Amino acid sequence: MFGFAHYDLENQQTLNRLAANPMQFIDNNAQSGGKAVVTWGFLPDQSQISIVEQFKSSGFKLIWLDGNRQAALDRFDARAKTKSSSKAEYYRRMHEFYLQMYRIETSKVIETITPVITNPFDAQGQFKSAEELLQELRRS
Repeated sequence: MFGFAHYDLENQQTLNRLAANPMQFIDNNAQSGGKAVVTWGFLPDQSQISIVEQFKSSGFKLIWLDGNRQAALDRFDARAKTKSSSKAEYYRRMHEFYLQMYRIETSKVIETITPVITNPFDAQGQFKSAEELLQELRRS
């Protein structure tokens, strides 16, 4: 999309390539001339923060999608309800959401990696279009 190669680290195969040799994965993608996008909902622990910092030192621009957390919760909740096959699975998914939010706050990961922060939601709590987000990011 938009002429970028996308590497989704929530895809197990792609994550395995990163885990096997983080510097090789990062170097291979850094050589793309600024046309690689890596998305990753990583756990903010020291080992994963270290990998994110390697991306940054290799020339990647770090972007953190954050903003209307109530809207994020609402979207996550709706998705969890439709994707869960039982109440137990739904509660597990919601527990994971709250646990991740707790980890983000207590780890101070945003302050540590100093990304560009972009709100993915509009004033009504709806997701902005990819075009809108790209325009905002190009201005930052």
